[in-house]
Amino acid sequence: MDTQPDRDRAITQAGYYDHYWSGTSGWRPPAGMDSDLACWLSYLVCPETAVIDIGCGDGSRYADYLISAGVKVHGLDVSNVAVLAARELGIEAQLASLDRKLPVPDEEFDSAICLEVLEHLVEPEFTAKEIYRVLKPGGHLLVSVPNIAFWPVRIELLLTGHFNPKGSPVTERRYPWRDPHLRFFNSLSLRNMLLDAGFVIKRQGGLETQFLEVAGLKRILQLKVTDPVQSVLRRIGSRFYTLLARRCVILVQKPGKQNPPRSGPMGYS
Repeated sequence: MDTQPDRDRAITQAGYYDHYWSGTSGWRPPAGMDSDLACWLSYLVCPETAVIDIGCGDGSRYADYLISAGVKVHGLDVSNVAVLAARELGIEAQLASLDRKLPVPDEEFDSAICLEVLEHLVEPEFTAKEIYRVLKPGGHLLVSVPNIAFWPVRIELLLTGHFNPKGSPVTERRYPWRDPHLRFFNSLSLRNMLLDAGFVIKRQGGLETQFLEVAGLKRILQLKVTDPVQSVLRRIGSRFYTLLARRCVILVQKPGKQNPPRSGPMGYS
């Protein structure tokens, strides 16, 4: 049962995410970065460039990868707990409400990251337009969101009538009304929102494309997937990412002159 202090702390957005990032809610996003995300981040790796991370969290997922490559990482997050942790990793992080005008001058950054954030916001389209504002002409933005069209989500809704928001294993089945995800995207809706914000689409695809790695499925089917088969399954998932990828990912650009991004993953369109 929740205590009164817990409820009071969760009244505000900042309080909710302090609770979320502290781990006291029963779960927090895991640290570490998967290889497919590293491929997409490689687009933005250019020494001495400045990247703004919108909703940086505690920085434990990919900050080390970017900083070690010579990228200057600036972060914004609504949680003071997350900001303090991100600073310890070398991110120039500051508190900011992501649903309001960002505390950043126009055309300040070479590129931007917004990974697993837009689904938490009341007005994600406003934030997309703010990111557009703070990017230099020609600057790139890398975005990822959960794919609400992922095949297990469809099957679960069809067979059980339960819509799984996928925001936290603590809430997604028992308390979906408490789930941190407020907005829901598939590849098409994410693409259209970023086009509406003024961006040009460069590449689009999926993350976590080994589509049989679903909680319980491997155990039920007693799957023993070898490395070569894993590679084949990921290729299939990458080809049909709108249905088979757990997360949508997209690289977009603000129109204008700038050096092209580094080579990233192939086979996405």
